[in-house]
Amino acid sequence: MCIYEQNFKRLLRLLPVLRTASGESLQQYNLENSLRIEVLESHKYTTVIKLSQCLAKTASIPMPLMTVRVYHDAKVAEVLSYQQHSRFRPKYDYPNPQMCQVREKRRVNEFFGEWLDYCFHQGIPISALAALP
Repeated sequence: MCIYEQNFKRLLRLLPVLRTASGESLQQYNLENSLRIEVLESHKYTTVIKLSQCLAKTASIPMPLMTVRVYHDAKVAEVLSYQQHSRFRPKYDYPNPQMCQVREKRRVNEFFGEWLDYCFHQGIPISALAALP
């Protein structure tokens, strides 16, 4: 459970406006890249967001695309889908037909945490995030 709690803290450090955003797109541009956050669902205790990133110099490489559910009451964030893959099981037999890692769900959530850290350390200013119409 620790990884989900850490991801929640990382996400709110990067996007503190997430607590109040509903049905909006949030977008931040940096000189090198852009981070796009779209609020898909917003409820009293949960928010579902879609995060994507595009790096200007590597337009031909597929960039991360994730759907994440944020549980505000439990203070956790969990990846629901990553690059068109969803419904991760906690553990897979190996080898398996989908060639998923044994702990695919954990690995995807670890990557999400690393991605949030990368975005934060690249200097995406929190105060520059704004709701778009």
